[in-house]
Amino acid sequence: MKKFSLSLVLLLTLLFSITPIISAAPSDIIFVVEVEGEINAGLYKYIEKNIDRAEVEGVAAIIFQINTFGGYVDSAIKIRDIILDTPILTAAFVKDRAWSAGSLITLACDRIYMTPESSMGAAETRPNEEKYISALRKEFKATAERQGRNPDIAAAMVDKDIEIEGVIKKDKLLTLTAEEAVELKMADMKVNTMGEILPLIGAENGVIKEIVPSLKDTFARLITNPYISSLLLSIGLIGLIVEAIIPGWGVGGTIGILALTAFFSGNLVVGNTSWGLILLFLAGMFLLGLEFFVVPGFGITGVGGMILVISSLFLTFEDPIAGIYGVSFSFVFALVIFIILLRRFGNSKMWNRIALNTTQSKENGYLATKAEEELLDQEGEALTTLRPAGIALIKSERVDVVSNGGYITQGKRIKVIKIEGIKVIVKEL
Repeated sequence: MKKFSLSLVLLLTLLFSITPIISAAPSDIIFVVEVEGEINAGLYKYIEKNIDRAEVEGVAAIIFQINTFGGYVDSAIKIRDIILDTPILTAAFVKDRAWSAGSLITLACDRIYMTPESSMGAAETRPNEEKYISALRKEFKATAERQGRNPDIAAAMVDKDIEIEGVIKKDKLLTLTAEEAVELKMADMKVNTMGEILPLIGAENGVIKEIVPSLKDTFARLITNPYISSLLLSIGLIGLIVEAIIPGWGVGGTIGILALTAFFSGNLVVGNTSWGLILLFLAGMFLLGLEFFVVPGFGITGVGGMILVISSLFLTFEDPIAGIYGVSFSFVFALVIFIILLRRFGNSKMWNRIALNTTQSKENGYLATKAEEELLDQEGEALTTLRPAGIALIKSERVDVVSNGGYITQGKRIKVIKIEGIKVIVKEL
């Protein structure tokens, strides 16, 4: 019995001693992450999440299947940084093209494999100004140097002023075919399929695991597309306008709120916006509502509301240029639709419920009172500043008056020049 107990203890001790060795054994799983379509904040969050997952699960390598015309430089730089920082072996599989920002992501990988018909390069900046070219050129050079590739060739993909004898002439941006990239050692090898990559990265027995984007990932990438964002903004603004001018019709308001909710929630997922910006937008809409329904005229409340709304929307866009275009397009488009709706519903029964379509003329029975008629051509003094409405002292009586468009300060002499219904119009003497 003692011998059995001793044997059991020795066996358990042996098992516990080798457990760390077993758990530390490298995985044979190979993650395949697609880098397709526009490079934006949604793609960055998607790649970041899967690199973190790969590190937790201890996968052997990550293969990025690349086919993109490019996108936002800020997002590409963030993706480049997390690829360089991960301890996991990374390989780029350029299936068709890795252009513009996509070429920076490709250069960040430890290994680069390209199909015979693929290409890489053409990283022209937008806007094409020296400060942007200089910054991106340095990013390309630093990335190439980090991975042991020719930094000058990488820089020539960004800056057309760079000339490399036998490679690229001045005033031309560099784009490499797969054959040229391998020859210049900017890519490791040409391959036809992803399966050919496994033995090249020492994973002959590796099991490929393709990462499928979740519904949340797809939604975030879709919403952060600047064209989709601008369209959602336009729909949201138009819906709220319709709800404001046609009360009781809940369809416009519902669609508008849903569109704006989609816009902000998608950008919230990828980190382009925050709850602070959302509250800023809501505060702006509240002020505009006060101006529209409560405060007469268009003053500080309306101006403040417009500033808050435009600022919150502009700051939500990933790129300042995209923000300017997106917000401008949305407001102009919403204004055009508003005018069309106004013309369309201006003669409808629904619009007539809230709009005054008659003129207060003498023919229709709208007459000034006798007392007001007696004020015509009379002179007086502005008891308050007229902006343009205020109070004047005329014939020893306090009278509500309106200036003829000018700003009249308190104490100035005035004269009544017109009577319209109950409105007394004055000018400064």
